[in-house]
Amino acid sequence: MFSAVLLAAATVAAYFLVDSSYLNRNNRIKPRVGPIVEAIYALGTVKSENVYNLKMGISATVTRLHVREGQEVKKGAPLAAVDIGMLVRAPFAGTVTRIYCEEGEVVMPGVLLLTLMDLSKKFVQLSLDQNSALRVKSGLTAQLSFESLRGKLLHGTVESIYPSGGQFLARIDVKGMPQEILPEMTADVAIEVSRREKALLIPLSSVNNGSITVERDGKLRRERVSIGAVDGAWGEVLEGDILPTDFLVLDR
Repeated sequence: MFSAVLLAAATVAAYFLVDSSYLNRNNRIKPRVGPIVEAIYALGTVKSENVYNLKMGISATVTRLHVREGQEVKKGAPLAAVDIGMLVRAPFAGTVTRIYCEEGEVVMPGVLLLTLMDLSKKFVQLSLDQNSALRVKSGLTAQLSFESLRGKLLHGTVESIYPSGGQFLARIDVKGMPQEILPEMTADVAIEVSRREKALLIPLSSVNNGSITVERDGKLRRERVSIGAVDGAWGEVLEGDILPTDFLVLDR
């Protein structure tokens, strides 16, 4: 009996020694109070504001192409002529980005002859899942980064969100988009859906299976926590008895 008590006492002492050693390994950190931004991330595609796809309503023979691919044209410039006595002119100033036919070719109704784009007026389009679409609203701010423009963030605003062909699309208006950014280029987009200036934040490395080890007044305990928005290595505490003055034991 006496030896059993000694063994139990030794076990308890060993626990506190290990625990004390654990705390002394400089792996404790305090929560912090500060701003947290919750964002929705998506891949965006640059689109031209004005796109003109030339198609014929009836069968016709292309008698002359007045433009070539990559050519810039002014509004009213001739684009193509067909044998039914029609000369098609550019409805706006832009760049011919694709020619689908050749002179002398017979084109059927609805078949593309060429595409004209205005490369000076661009926006970014996103496809969102349903949960994200429910949280995105007109007027929210967005940040965009292009791989070709490393280290440079562009700023935009959600202009609209709408359904299209089974997708939920968001249109982002970007002020001062660089000229070298062309339609069909892609960008990483972060839409800010909420911001709290004084959120209680804890390092995610302190959370293990939904709980953390907290030291308060020299005593250790495990506390269940619920994490909301995440900003890098820190997360917002939504539920849990955590104070800014507590120490958190980081998991290793």
